[in-house]
Amino acid sequence: MIIICKGAQINNHLEKCSFLHDGKWGDKELIEHEKYHKSLESKIHSWLGFDVPQTFGSFSGRDGKRE
Repeated sequence: MIIICKGAQINNHLEKCSFLHDGKWGDKELIEHEKYHKSLESKIHSWLGFDVPQTFGSFSGRDGKRE
């Protein structure tokens, strides 16, 4: 599974993060990356967490298209 970092919000601006992990939840790399972002958190810096990107080509049923 591909897991990406959503980045951070700094002074009301979104800051992208290039972290990408091919593995599973709980892997050491994810924990270390989360610790890094948590160490930077303050009143003006907040981490947005991880996400799993949606696959292309699959129908959601909400787009009005028929299969």
